[in-house]
Amino acid sequence: MTQLNKKNFFAKLGILHREKVTLAGLGDVYVKALTVKEGEEFERLAYNTDGQFKDDTSAKSLMVIMTVEDKGGNKLFNLDDLEQLTSMPAAPINKLFSAAMKLNSITENDIEELKKN
Repeated sequence: MTQLNKKNFFAKLGILHREKVTLAGLGDVYVKALTVKEGEEFERLAYNTDGQFKDDTSAKSLMVIMTVEDKGGNKLFNLDDLEQLTSMPAAPINKLFSAAMKLNSITENDIEELKKN
């Protein structure tokens, strides 16, 4: 096994992964792994200053906003789209959210724990 050093660490982890997701009747989009900075931004937007999950925020829609891109790597959505995304049919949003959770190593239990804190 290769000895881990700073150069290897950054070379291997500096590659952001993404996954193509096909939405039936709509087409293909890409879901990307979040950077540390983006993950912290997600937490800032999803939680109150006391660490409680904001009741008026959809974690699924917010994660979709932060992770979904077109083929060229351009974000498909921004925070202005949050309310509209929450009113969309659940199936495509759930599919995108599931892909984002997998790529970012987030489990349903992680989401539930964050909501409790």
